Amino acid sequence: MTCYWDKIDSLIGTVYLAATDEGLIYCSTPNGSEEELQNWVGKHLPSYTLQKGTNNIIELAKQQLQDYFGGKSKVLDVPLKFMGTPFQNKAWKALTTIPYGETRTYGQIAAQIGCPKGPRAVGMANNKNPIALFVP
Repeated sequence: MTCYWDKIDSLIGTVYLAATDEGLIYCSTPNGSEEELQNWVGKHLPSYTLQKGTNNIIELAKQQLQDYFGGKSKVLDVPLKFMGTPFQNKAWKALTTIPYGETRTYGQIAAQIGCPKGPRAVGMANNKNPIALFVP
């Protein structure tokens, strides 16, 4: 199986992207590095071959980021493939429901996913979010 990766130079710096054919799995913070991406993919998808290049998911992600940073769109909705623990995946999925321009507390997200005493756990999941620009 193959995991593709590419980068995009944006107004906020270089952003590295990685995706399988199932969805985007990684989007670095600005000025991330190829080494960080390779380490992350190696840890989470050890059986995959990491190949520089694009697939439909990365091409769509690059276009959406260009439109977003260019002020043409507020939509970042490429297919995502979460690569975390079941709790992290649930928290990250809940983050994708936050409308553009709105905020939620970790407590609100914890309640939304049925873990009202888990705001710190939501915060830690958010800290480990590998798709930060697409999962706010």
